[in-house]
Amino acid sequence: MSAAGSTSLAELASADERRGTGIGWTLAATSFGFVVVQLDVTIVNVAMPQIGRDLGAGVTGLQWIVDAYTLAFAALLLTAGSFADRFGSRRVFSAGLVLFGLASLACAVAPSIGVLIAARAAQGIGAALILPTSLSLLSHACAGDAVARTRAIGWWSAIGGVVSAAGPVLGGALTTGLGWRSIFFVNLPICALGLWAVRRYVAETVRSAAGRLDVGGQLLAIVALFFLTHAVIEGGVLGWTDWTVLAGFAVAALAVAAFVRNESRVPAPMIPLGIFRSKAFSAAIVLGVLMNITFYGSIFVLSLYFQHSKGYTPTQTGLALLPFTVIMLANLASGRLAKRFSPRTPVIAGFLLSALAFALLHGVDAATPYLRILPSLLLLAIGAGIGTPALTSLVIGSVASSLSATASAIFGAARQVGSAIGVALFGALLVGLPVQVAAGAVFAFDLSAFLRLAGALIAVLCL
Repeated sequence: MSAAGSTSLAELASADERRGTGIGWTLAATSFGFVVVQLDVTIVNVAMPQIGRDLGAGVTGLQWIVDAYTLAFAALLLTAGSFADRFGSRRVFSAGLVLFGLASLACAVAPSIGVLIAARAAQGIGAALILPTSLSLLSHACAGDAVARTRAIGWWSAIGGVVSAAGPVLGGALTTGLGWRSIFFVNLPICALGLWAVRRYVAETVRSAAGRLDVGGQLLAIVALFFLTHAVIEGGVLGWTDWTVLAGFAVAALAVAAFVRNESRVPAPMIPLGIFRSKAFSAAIVLGVLMNITFYGSIFVLSLYFQHSKGYTPTQTGLALLPFTVIMLANLASGRLAKRFSPRTPVIAGFLLSALAFALLHGVDAATPYLRILPSLLLLAIGAGIGTPALTSLVIGSVASSLSATASAIFGAARQVGSAIGVALFGALLVGLPVQVAAGAVFAFDLSAFLRLAGALIAVLCL
């Protein structure tokens, strides 16, 4: 691992010298932002019981601590990408770090559950500003070199993977030793370091031609993504035929239709609809949705399967899912595969390996030994790890550089919605006795295998 890692870093440094740009520094600076975004997805969960006791919050209030972040994050991604292409990714990224830091401070000192939920929503807005702009800044630093871009995104993804895995451990240690408020204070120095690094070492991106701000498009995109994500989340809890869920989907559909109509008529649209004429871009968006439905939905399924069917404790479940940390090494291998073959090769291989992983889980039940499940966990981590950076690089490389942040935001929003769909859809299958939970898990794995095979076919035909 160390040898491969040092070689890759040396290659990035060499690329810096050839271009006169700072890929290494840009990677370091943007990673600070990605760290806080990923950390707050996982670190908060372990502190929930203590937050509930301290602030007198019930289950609904605790759910909204998570959902407020997710909804604001998903709803504002497209707007953030549009702003970045218009005003510059470095400027918007810096604003996101400042907002995230201030919102984290508000979370840390929140006197009530209502204030904490509002501050979590503000964190989600900051995360939406950070995520697409970090990818846009990386793409800009790579100066059109697709292989260097895939390698840099591989490192960026690997750092995020490590942080995601470390989040629950760090959150547990901080909550136990210093109290739940410490999990938000830890974001402040990270945001400060990221702001210093990006202002000191990172170049601004090319801006799109300035025109009249598409206010209608911004608002319609926010409404569509908010109601779609909210309906998916609530559908998994209330049922897909509940009137509030159906109403949410209806509002989202109307907002999407109005958005498309608006974008086709305004002189300076938030998202130029012509971007979807690229077959590779459109296919990559579909693949991003399939990727997150199956990956995050299945992690949720595996967590419940291990605890409800096999009777594992939360600690044992965490250890059982530890093989997913292999994803970090696979992220780094993605760039090497792209360099040796082509950027589409890791994507196709990733989908095929993941399909095999899900297929091997067919027929598992409460009596299935863990050693039979282990190869599937490793294959799934490797498949996701080699496929994600290459697919992300293809998304950014399929559009003009002035639209890179918008492309990243569309991809990010699609994946966020895919994650919500996967958890809600697969979670609805896991009800009843342990044997019924196991049967629901098998159906989810079989469906995931089918979706991954369909994704591989789309990648072969369209990328």
